[in-house]
Amino acid sequence: MTVHTAFAQETLSVNHPISQTVTGGGTNKHPIQLNDGDYVEVGLASRSGAVDLLVANRDGSLMRDFTGPSIGASDTYAFAAEGSGIFSLNIVNPGEQAAIYELTLKKIVSLDERFRPLEWSDPDPSPRIQALQKHMASGETNTESFWREVAAQGTPLVERLNANYWLVTFLWRGLHDTRSVLVTGSFSVPGPTRNNLMHRIGPSDVWYLTLKLPKSARFTYILVPNNPPGSESTEATAQADPYNPRRWDCPKTAQKFSCRSVVALPDAVPEPWIVSNPGTPAGRIEKHTITSAIQKLERDFAIYTPAGYKTAGPPNPLLVLFDGDDVLSDDFQGPTTLDNLIAARKIPPSVVVMVDNVRDRRLVDLVANPEFAEFMATELVPWVRAHYNVTRDPERTVVSGTSAGGLAAAYLGLRHPEVFGNVFSQSGAFWWSPEHSRGVCALKCPEDGGRRSDPDSRDSRTEENWIAQQFLTSPKLPVRFFLEAGTFEVDQQGTGGDILEATRTLRDVLLAKGYEVDFQQFVGGHDDLSWRGTFANGLIALLGRP
Repeated sequence: MTVHTAFAQETLSVNHPISQTVTGGGTNKHPIQLNDGDYVEVGLASRSGAVDLLVANRDGSLMRDFTGPSIGASDTYAFAAEGSGIFSLNIVNPGEQAAIYELTLKKIVSLDERFRPLEWSDPDPSPRIQALQKHMASGETNTESFWREVAAQGTPLVERLNANYWLVTFLWRGLHDTRSVLVTGSFSVPGPTRNNLMHRIGPSDVWYLTLKLPKSARFTYILVPNNPPGSESTEATAQADPYNPRRWDCPKTAQKFSCRSVVALPDAVPEPWIVSNPGTPAGRIEKHTITSAIQKLERDFAIYTPAGYKTAGPPNPLLVLFDGDDVLSDDFQGPTTLDNLIAARKIPPSVVVMVDNVRDRRLVDLVANPEFAEFMATELVPWVRAHYNVTRDPERTVVSGTSAGGLAAAYLGLRHPEVFGNVFSQSGAFWWSPEHSRGVCALKCPEDGGRRSDPDSRDSRTEENWIAQQFLTSPKLPVRFFLEAGTFEVDQQGTGGDILEATRTLRDVLLAKGYEVDFQQFVGGHDDLSWRGTFANGLIALLGRP
């Protein structure tokens, strides 16, 4: 389409409005010189009569067609030049009577200016960092006193934002050549990974990242300096925060590269049950091995018997846990929690079976494996009943696990409700389905440890939450549930849902089917740091009542 011009008007200049009259059915042309990629904003006001704005290319052809403002009103229009030369802003009068308008060339921004890196501005600035920036802007560039304060106080810096959130500022001192610092861990913030990159204060050695996090958050994290996105493994430089003395998953002899750092914000829910008390009677741990005729392998497991355990008399409730080594670790404090809950009469004295994983078989066994379910129900539990004074009542038998173990617990409740009448899932991997597997092929690929690289199974084209579908289509079973998931266990990549969303869906399906379900959401991520504290909640809910 070619734009025909009634008569030409004067050349526009930025921020100098012009007022003109355009005849009925006529067009006024206002030429402007532009370079390739220039961004243009134009203001058009109608003083009387209707007018429209047409932008013409260098050869006179139509580039953009904008409906003008209402009579007596004004509006702003934007476009970008394709090529360099003289363009024109054409004011068209579609009516029969003359119209008066005011035209303003508000701005022209070059392509170089449009893509010039912007100076970083924190959406939720830390007062402590703002004070440091102001101090350095005054000419005082020595940071020694700041780092002495940081060393004495510890990191991250924590400042109250409002009634629901705290500002958490992570720090890194650039003692060596530093080009970037990534903060990653069991917390989550909206948006891409670059939102977790630190920012440098001028040419100083201070790198920081301030995040707005829920006031009761508890999580682990690591710092990853000089890690170009997508080009290298974070394992090369990932390390614990040198200014945070609180470490996780960190043996006494471990270097900083083997440890994670811990944050528990001031409003984090207390964890009294994991604290060892010298006066609390302690249970006993016994190690065993069983040979499975069903799975044709040997499996180690440990059994906790409570203080004062008797081989005769009323049978004890039975609790079966997956990932036994983790439950017994110094970080998780499983036996300590059991001792404290029993001593406080929050739960009755109970026998606890902690099932170890066979090497390279964790996902093979825990992800909807019918052979493993048969082993648990028809070999392991009968063995425990034959050797320990435990209940045969499914209403007093609990199966529990974390992550894939949480999925396995729900699966055992589905397959064998006559044995396991209570399911306790901590951050269960309910997002999994054979189609929506994220590479977890489980029993189909035991030679690969149950997992293969399969990026195409991570998107929302595939249906997730296979276990929810099984409960939906099955008759209601005599099983109770305690389900929990973390605030940070959300879908950030648009894959169709992660642990939090999938757990809520399973909860709703179960409730709709008439099941008794206790659901709790903790402010944390996918790790034992949160699970060890919430472990007591599920035990009290399922075992702590007559």
